Amino acid sequence: MPITTEQKYDVDAMKERLYSYRESDKEIDEQIERLERLVSKMSRPGATALSDMPKNHSASTDRMADMVSRKEELESCIKVAIRKRDSERKSIESMLKKLKRADERSVIRMRYFDGVGWNDVNRMMFGRKDDFDEREDSYLRRVHHLHSNAIIHLAMIEACNHHVQKRNRR
Repeated sequence: MPITTEQKYDVDAMKERLYSYRESDKEIDEQIERLERLVSKMSRPGATALSDMPKNHSASTDRMADMVSRKEELESCIKVAIRKRDSERKSIESMLKKLKRADERSVIRMRYFDGVGWNDVNRMMFGRKDDFDEREDSYLRRVHHLHSNAIIHLAMIEACNHHVQKRNRR
């Protein structure tokens, strides 16, 4: 069944996909920060108590073993998350390359790959315009319009990709 112009494209699913990509990137950064804190904690010298009494070293050994185990588990989770994120980025990037307008590609890359806020996207795209300061709100509306069009076009591309994959499976 060919895709017609009347067909509804799943714009909400594309928005969610891009949002999920951005969130996965943030989560990876947070996990890396957790790992760095754990490694820092592991490398700190333990508090030494000045006492003649014998010490029970098994508690500190158990604590260190627990930290090493948590470190390895966290590193493994981060590696898996990075592989998934990188795969998704390649998939999204392949769709972006099919967009006809460079400014639509730019808005999506800045917003979702770089995690840039709307006002910064606006400044990066139109800040060099002579009338930017007087018409900043107008340019921001233009950015939102570009974003909306890019999402629609990406949803169309994804629908076409699914249609082709379905046809190839037959």
